[in-house]
Amino acid sequence: MKKAICLFIVGEKYQKLFNKSKVQFENYAKKCEADIVIIDKPLDETFFRPLLSQKLLIPSKTENYDIVLFLDLDIVISEEAPSVFDFLPEDKYFGAVLDPRGTEEFDKTWGHIPRILEETSEKYFTDRHFEAHPLLQGSINGGVFVFRPKRVADIYKNYYFSNHNQGALNSFEETPFAYFSQINNWFEALPAKFNTQILYKIKGTAIGHQVEISEKNIPKFFRKYYYKKKGNCLYPTRQYKNFVKRIIENNFFIHFSANYPIIYN
Repeated sequence: MKKAICLFIVGEKYQKLFNKSKVQFENYAKKCEADIVIIDKPLDETFFRPLLSQKLLIPSKTENYDIVLFLDLDIVISEEAPSVFDFLPEDKYFGAVLDPRGTEEFDKTWGHIPRILEETSEKYFTDRHFEAHPLLQGSINGGVFVFRPKRVADIYKNYYFSNHNQGALNSFEETPFAYFSQINNWFEALPAKFNTQILYKIKGTAIGHQVEISEKNIPKFFRKYYYKKKGNCLYPTRQYKNFVKRIIENNFFIHFSANYPIIYN
């Protein structure tokens, strides 16, 4: 079986991020007996849809492989992570971690946005102009997904070039990836350890909340300098680093979405 790990490295910012973390991707690819496929330019130079939506074209780009794992670059891979390819059954063609909708972590994380808390799994899709369907399971995060290119390439490519518009709540590639795999009954919900988002651990847990509060005690001048350099995110103090290391010890792929500072192994 031909396996690959696909990385989307378009732009100087992402090239720098990859340069910092390439060894972990290489090591994991070796463990999984997979090639690394790097996409370093837009897959659709006409930009029929935005760049993030072009992830929908990745299956078409990798059809010479039997199974492919896509990873965002702001992910840290635990040395203990098993091969994710073993978690996609042969009769399933697309796997991702479902959003933890309905959990305490989810509710605490998004408590400041009532619309998200009130959004059921079905409403998530219908609000983005997809029809309701009894097989829908829920939304996903697009930072980690595994798929069988030959089985899914045409469906996602056809959607990409279709006239469907998700409207004001556009979720780019995430909604169509989840929708078409679920209504066709070839979706597999991966264990949450394969996409553990720091966002939920910081915002949605009592310990994470205490870490976040402690960050606000950093001197104003230092915070201002850091924010100018790094954007609106936490400063990686010792407490934050220790908190993240504990999460890495108990999970496989740790996702630093929402601009949280990346702490490598």
